[in-house]
Amino acid sequence: FFKKLKNYLYKNIFNYLKYSFEEFIPNSKSNLKTTNNLIRINIKNLTKNLLQISEYFSRIEISNLDSLSTEQKVEEELKNLFDKFNSDKSSHGYHKLYASIFNEISNSPTILEIGIGSNDTSTPSNMGKNGTPGASLRAFSEMYPNSDIYGADIDIETLKDFGRVKTFYLDQNNFKTFNNPVIQNKKFDIIIDDGLHMQSANLNSIFFAIQRLKTPGVLVVEDVSFNALDTWKILSNILEKPYSLQIVKCLDNYAVVLRNF
Repeated sequence: FFKKLKNYLYKNIFNYLKYSFEEFIPNSKSNLKTTNNLIRINIKNLTKNLLQISEYFSRIEISNLDSLSTEQKVEEELKNLFDKFNSDKSSHGYHKLYASIFNEISNSPTILEIGIGSNDTSTPSNMGKNGTPGASLRAFSEMYPNSDIYGADIDIETLKDFGRVKTFYLDQNNFKTFNNPVIQNKKFDIIIDDGLHMQSANLNSIFFAIQRLKTPGVLVVEDVSFNALDTWKILSNILEKPYSLQIVKCLDNYAVVLRNF
C-alpha cells in the first residue's frame, strides 16, 4: 500500500516524469530530482539531436506556395467553394496547394479527410462555436460530384453522411480506429490530415497513408507549426521510394505533403 501511495504522490503531486516517460529515463543512478531534470533534457533535445544527424547527410528545402504549379481556374474554383461553405482552408492558402495537388492525381479522386471539424469546445483541436463542421467535405463533394469522399472525426456529433460523403469515427491516437469498416480496404487518391495537429497523431496518419494511398497518391498534413518542423525534416530522410516528402510554407503555417509516385 505504501509503495503504491508513494508512486501516486511522486507521479501526480510532485510530477516526477519517470512514471510517465519510461523511455526517456537515463540508464544510470541518480536521485529523483536529478533524474527528473535529465528526463526533461532528454525529451527536449531528442528531436533536435536526431535532426542534426539527419541533416548531416541530407537537408530538405522548404517550398513556398508561389512556387507551386497550378491551373488558375481550379485554384479560383476551390477558393470559391471553401468560402461558400465557410471552410477556413483558403485563409491559409490551401486552395492553391490543393489546386497544385489535384493536377497530379485522378480527375475523380477518392478522398479521405481526417478532421471533419467539431463545435464542441471540450474536443481537442475544435473549431469553436462558429465553425462549420464538414465545410471542406461539402466543398470537395461539389468540386468532384462523382467521387467517393469520406470524413472521419473523434467527435461523433460530426458524423453525418450526405450525398456521396460517408463519415466514420476515428481517434488519431489509436491506430486501430483508422481501419474502419466504412472504408474497408479502400485506397485513396488523397488523404487530408486536418485533425489533432500534433506530431504523434500525424505520424499515425502517415503510416496509414503509406498503406492506403493509390499510385499516384498524396497525403496532406495541414496546420503544421514552425516548432514541429524538425519531426518532418527527419521523416523526409527516413522515407524510401516511391514515397517522398515536401514541406510547403503557406500563408500562416506549414503543410506537409507525402507523395506516393
